[in-house]
Amino acid sequence: MDARIQPPAGDEDLPRAVAGLKRELQRRGIDCVYCADGGAARAFLLSRIPAGATVLNGGSTTLEQIGFLSALESGPYEWLRPRVAGIADPGERIRARRRAGTADYFVGGINAITASGEILNADGGGNRVAAYAYGAGRLFLVAGVNKIVPDLAAAFERLRNRAAVEECRHLDADTPCARTGRCDNDACRGADRQCGKVLIIENERIAGRICVVMIGEALGY
Repeated sequence: MDARIQPPAGDEDLPRAVAGLKRELQRRGIDCVYCADGGAARAFLLSRIPAGATVLNGGSTTLEQIGFLSALESGPYEWLRPRVAGIADPGERIRARRRAGTADYFVGGINAITASGEILNADGGGNRVAAYAYGAGRLFLVAGVNKIVPDLAAAFERLRNRAAVEECRHLDADTPCARTGRCDNDACRGADRQCGKVLIIENERIAGRICVVMIGEALGY
């Protein structure tokens, strides 16, 4: 085994919150592994994607922070995101994005995950959450332990008033939350809105399809 690729921690080595989350995710048909830091998570992900596979990623600050996107650039994969982004014609780019959503492997982030295993994500257009829900072959969802919240109400609070605010500001979007730091759902309409589609993953029927990778650091927003 490559020395950089550490096997996932056994349950006895997990932080209490992650151990409980892992049990709840398993009840929902979702795998969970714990990596102590971003470097270990990056190595784990790369070890699970075979050469030649089609790979797509969702926009994710966490993936940028752990160096995963940089690794994809030089890896032996068919990385679809740059190819889609390079298409000039808007209609063809939409069609290519739809096709890319069925990639063999999709790696993305998490806006919030409850202690009982509910996974929340918002998306402006919907292509990312469409792949999460069903389109992608194998799905890895990567998050720091700061994304774990007590319950669904706290998850929506985090999604709307933390993740969406920071995403809109990162994109220089002109939304109520970007201006004030708080969601004004009724006033937020138009192309700049980043909560156009909200997905809650409650369960997975396809064995082995979804794996949550929890990292023992505060990452992303």
